Amino acid sequence: MACATADMQDRVKLYKFTKILTLKVAQIVVQSRQGKKIGHNIIKGHEEGRPGSPHSLQWFNLSIPDVPEVNSDTKRVLNGEVLEALSNVLCIEIVLRTNDGDEMVLEVWTVRLTPSSTCDSISSVSNIYYRMSIMLKSTLSISRITPAYKLSRLQNRDSYQISYKIYGGLPDLDFLGENRKSIKVSEVSTPIGTIQIEVAYRTKMNILPEDHKPMEKNVLQTSDNIMIKSDHFPKESPRKKLNEKKELDLSRPLTAGAFVDTIKLQELHDALSQQIPPEPPMVWLLAEKDKMEKKMKLLSMEDTSEAGKVDEACCSTAPSRAIDVPKPNDVNKYGSLM
Repeated sequence: MACATADMQDRVKLYKFTKILTLKVAQIVVQSRQGKKIGHNIIKGHEEGRPGSPHSLQWFNLSIPDVPEVNSDTKRVLNGEVLEALSNVLCIEIVLRTNDGDEMVLEVWTVRLTPSSTCDSISSVSNIYYRMSIMLKSTLSISRITPAYKLSRLQNRDSYQISYKIYGGLPDLDFLGENRKSIKVSEVSTPIGTIQIEVAYRTKMNILPEDHKPMEKNVLQTSDNIMIKSDHFPKESPRKKLNEKKELDLSRPLTAGAFVDTIKLQELHDALSQQIPPEPPMVWLLAEKDKMEKKMKLLSMEDTSEAGKVDEACCSTAPSRAIDVPKPNDVNKYGSLM
């Protein structure tokens, strides 16, 4: 119940401060999940609007530039009724989407307004404004320590991207999985109610089907919470045989295996190279000379073997004939030749 002694003019200011506080919380959370670092450029309020306007960048002593899309989504949920919208809880959901179409809710930020039963001691508008600025600074700090911030810094188009969704109503925290954690960022009591900012985030970064969702027929779940699809490899893909021997290419250099300390391996290689005597210069020329000598020796041996084969072939083709010895009665026959 709102404090009856609060002045109407102060209430109007508190409504305005609460609306701008909600818009800034959405800007802080969404911009922290864009994977960008915080800039240090100081922009004066009168450059974007007068200090008292909602378009000023210096509200609550924080230079937070506004993303128009985030503001439009937040205003759509508020719908001009800030107190009623915050009583129903405003939620900012951060979702991780992979290129395969899988989704995983990383965290849910909530801004709510609960009624105060008694008049709070903080009735000064300036003190409430100061407490609201501390709330935003706490939100800015805590948004950088949750696991979703580290994932947002590593996001890229080739693996996954992080998106947001702003809606009204109680959040479903079951999507955060088991062992989820929650942090109460801050709260401030005002004459119009108590403003609370909380965040609940997941601790297990496994994309798994929820317990209430039916499992697919071709999906098996192991004890390590790993999803295995039976149709991951097509039937026409070649299967590897167990007894198949792998050919070794000795011309390729050896590579270090998995989980090998390359630094120690390099140190061992350097120590062994110092113990082994260095090779003489131009040693490759000596190796080439030895190769040429062996080649010439083989060629000479082939030439001699071929020459021997030719001689044997000639001797084998010419038949031997006996010498004719003249007989006594054939003396006159050869007498003319004497």
